[in-house]
Amino acid sequence: MAPKPLSPAESRAAASSAWKIAFWGVAIYAGGRIAALLLQSLSLPAAVAQAVIAEWGAGRLGVAWSDPTQPVPTTGAIARRAGLGAAVGFGAAAVVVGFLATTRAVLLERSSPSASMLVVGLVTAGLYAMRDELLLHGLVMRSLVSVEAPLLKVLACGLTSAASAYGELGGAFPMAIAAQGLLGLVFGSLWVRDRGAWPAWGAHTAWLFGTGFLMQGGVFEARVASTPWGGADAGPLGGMAAVIALVPLAAGALAGSVRSRRSA
Repeated sequence: MAPKPLSPAESRAAASSAWKIAFWGVAIYAGGRIAALLLQSLSLPAAVAQAVIAEWGAGRLGVAWSDPTQPVPTTGAIARRAGLGAAVGFGAAAVVVGFLATTRAVLLERSSPSASMLVVGLVTAGLYAMRDELLLHGLVMRSLVSVEAPLLKVLACGLTSAASAYGELGGAFPMAIAAQGLLGLVFGSLWVRDRGAWPAWGAHTAWLFGTGFLMQGGVFEARVASTPWGGADAGPLGGMAAVIALVPLAAGALAGSVRSRRSA
């Protein structure tokens, strides 16, 4: 059954609410960035502070970890949803790193991490994933709650991810910005399918941890090719190779969002 169209008054109220959420979302994001600057010499406390600010602010704006129209999920259900997302995220990391290595965008050298380093890396990945999913994608879903087109929501998540990367990197690394935009499409599609944060958070955590594990001092350390293909100073995820590797993953995410609309 097609959804009932909104009346003009309801449409105006929805638009006003969306603008308010967007405004406060930007303010909360800015607060997190200020906390990061103040704690930039302390990586783990900086991650904790930003995650706490994101959770508090997004919660105040009505972003839910689970679909509020459904019964409260059990711990097991939450673990399954996050675990499925983690499988998607780590699979994506393995595909991208494999492509970079086989096309000589990076040269992987063996590394010997300590157990404590891996634990800290996993915790930090989870905190940054929490920050970004709530602020970059959760607020998009909340502000577009009256929009019935999943594809538009996913595209909006890609746009906010790219905008965040541009804010951090400026215009010097366009491929890195494009890569983050493509990742935003992947994570946004998980929000659309689940109507909550757990799968997207699991995928984002696994992506961050997986790429670090495979390229940044986990089992391998990546030497990046000093070419536009590899990324040079932009890092292993800042070259043309990373963007090309992510394109089919993002295309699959967009196709999945279209199918979810048809099956709704």
